[in-house]
Amino acid sequence: MILSVYDAMHDEGDKMATYKQPCSKCGELIDRDVRSCPKCSTKTPFGYQCPVCLKPIDRGYTSCPGCGRKLMTTCPKCNGQTFVGNDTCDACGKTLMVLCQNKKNCGKHQFFENKKCTLCGKPIKNASEQIKKQMKEE
Repeated sequence: MILSVYDAMHDEGDKMATYKQPCSKCGELIDRDVRSCPKCSTKTPFGYQCPVCLKPIDRGYTSCPGCGRKLMTTCPKCNGQTFVGNDTCDACGKTLMVLCQNKKNCGKHQFFENKKCTLCGKPIKNASEQIKKQMKEE
């Protein structure tokens, strides 16, 4: 029986090499194509991204090199200063994310100050109401 290259590749299945990279938050080795770390649940496992333009940013920057957004903000829950590249506040540890509720429930987590969703591009609805609800639940 002669197998094509296609058949041989698909018979190998899980035996193909994969490259893993450490999560920038917890150090767990994870596949490079994941969107969140399965160990610590961070949504930015390979470094920080600007919440507006998604360009790579660093804690040492004062503004985003892609769009100019200031990279420190006030947490709506504790009023402490926090870095915008995090999913949670540096001071209180509470989430800084809200869900996009557009386009038949887009569902992408967005930074609470974003005006437009980075996935569907529509204006974010009810961000302040979501923050108030989160505060009551916490």
